[in-house]
Amino acid sequence: MVNRVIKRLVISDFIFNFAFGLLGPIFAVFILNNVQGSSLRVIGLATTFYWISRTLSTVPLSRFMDKTDGERDEYYFSLIGSFIIASVPLFYLLISVPWHLYLIQMIYGLAASMAVPAWRILFTDHLDKGKTGYEWSLEDIAIGVSVGISAYIGSSMAEKFGFRPVLILLSILGYISTIVLIPLFKDAKTLPEIKRAKKLHMIKERRKDPVPPRVDGIK
Repeated sequence: MVNRVIKRLVISDFIFNFAFGLLGPIFAVFILNNVQGSSLRVIGLATTFYWISRTLSTVPLSRFMDKTDGERDEYYFSLIGSFIIASVPLFYLLISVPWHLYLIQMIYGLAASMAVPAWRILFTDHLDKGKTGYEWSLEDIAIGVSVGISAYIGSSMAEKFGFRPVLILLSILGYISTIVLIPLFKDAKTLPEIKRAKKLHMIKERRKDPVPPRVDGIK
C-alpha cells in the first residue's frame, strides 16, 4: 500500500493527464479551424511561446519553492498552477487571432512552471521508504494509461460533437484534478514541522540502534 499523499498525487495527475490527452490529437486542427490567419507556422510558434515561458520561469520559481516555508508553498503553487492550466482550454474558446494564442500559451507555460515542480517536490518528499521505484512506476503507468485512452476519446468526441464540448470537458476534469489536491493541506508541512519530524525520526532511530555498552578493560 502507498500513503495517502502519494495516492492523491497520482490520482490527481491521472485525471489531469487524461484531460489534456483529450486535446493532444486535435489541438492543431482546432487552431487551423478557429484562428484567423493560422498556419502550421502559427502552431509551431504557439509551442515555442509555451516553452519560452516555461523555461524562463521554472528555475526562479523552483528556487523560491526550495527556500520558502517547507512544503506549504509547493502546495499552494500546485493548486494555483493546476487551476490556471485547467482554465486554459476555456481561454482557447475565446481566441480569434494568433497573438491571443501566443499570450495564452505563455500563461500556460508560467502555470506549468508553478504546478509541475511543486507536484514533483511533494511527491518526492512523501515517497515511502523502500518503495521509491514502485511509487514512481505507478505515476508512469498512470500517465501512460490516461493519455493513451484519452487521445482516442478526444479525437472521437471532436469528430462527433465538435471542439467546444471537448474543451469544456477538459477544463472540468482539470478542476476535478485540482480539487483532489485540496485535502493535502494538512500533509504539506511548514519548515518548523519538518525540522520537528526529522528530530523525532532521529530519536526513534537511536532507540532502535542503541550504543553498545562499554566493556571495562577493552580499548
